[in-house]
Amino acid sequence: MSQAPGSSGSAVGAVEKLLQLLGGKWLAAAISAAASLGIPEALAEGPLSLEALADRIACRPDALRRLLRVLLGEEVVRMNARGEFELAEMGELLRGDQLGALARFVGSPFGWDPWSALADSVRTGEAAFQKHHGLPLFDYLDHHAEQAHLYHAAIDAFSKNEARVLAETFDFSNVSRVADVGGGRGTLLVEVLSHWKHLTGVLLERPAAVEEARRAFAAAGIEDRCEARIGDFFEEVPEDADACVLMHIIHTWDDATAIDLLRRCGSAVGPDGTILIVEGVLVPDWRRDLTNLLDLEMLVLCGPGHERRKPEIRRLRTAAGLQLTETSPLTGGVRLFGARPRPDRKSSATR
Repeated sequence: MSQAPGSSGSAVGAVEKLLQLLGGKWLAAAISAAASLGIPEALAEGPLSLEALADRIACRPDALRRLLRVLLGEEVVRMNARGEFELAEMGELLRGDQLGALARFVGSPFGWDPWSALADSVRTGEAAFQKHHGLPLFDYLDHHAEQAHLYHAAIDAFSKNEARVLAETFDFSNVSRVADVGGGRGTLLVEVLSHWKHLTGVLLERPAAVEEARRAFAAAGIEDRCEARIGDFFEEVPEDADACVLMHIIHTWDDATAIDLLRRCGSAVGPDGTILIVEGVLVPDWRRDLTNLLDLEMLVLCGPGHERRKPEIRRLRTAAGLQLTETSPLTGGVRLFGARPRPDRKSSATR
């Protein structure tokens, strides 16, 4: 016999759903632990028994069995006919050259602990990260090399596919030099310059990322076409480029700060230059969406920084004296907004 809406049957279903949602903490921690322990790399070489896997990654078999039981249920790993464990499709994505670095960051004390103060951030609008660690995010990274490496590796893992799609989507044939403003370890420039052989590039970043970017450029064979500069984009933006890329940068800042940065980029590239803005876009309704979760991450990490809807991005662009030239989807809820300085931007750029 079916249960009427609001009956005890639907109440039980709601309880089960809520418990599943609260269990998301445990799932995220389990997936992060799998990446941190090196399970994806160990199984990438082929199926292993519980004991062999435990020996390979130096874990207790009884404790590892408990973790693997969860990973099996979430289809991160699977068991073959011989009772050995092997990687499923999502497990392959947890390898170090895929999303493994992001998974390690999510479960690290550095990235995880500030989330315990989310309620405080909602009350105050201030970054839980700064309250927990004592410094704003990027100042903290400047003073903690190990955590900076973890953070930038996570950002690379998160954005690498977007960078690849951008290189394939946008027509750079009329561009000669690209500036990546705040581009971390240079992943975007590696993808773009590898795809477009005529281009040169310049990365502007804080010290924590620049040396790793230079190594990445050398490994990709583009070090003769790409340089990494230490700098603060609120003080200067490279003026020797005709295209400027801001990839997941605007969402870090409040509106006034974002407008100021967009103005600086417009001034740097000049009247014939191009500004490429890559951002997640909030959906216009309240349905479940990854960008909504990223918006909470920005609240925790950066306080006033936030994701925006299309009209909000348009208002920033207009206030900075920029006009839209094109827009296209990249991956998921992430879009590319191409812009250039308006001919009358001088009046609108006055603060």
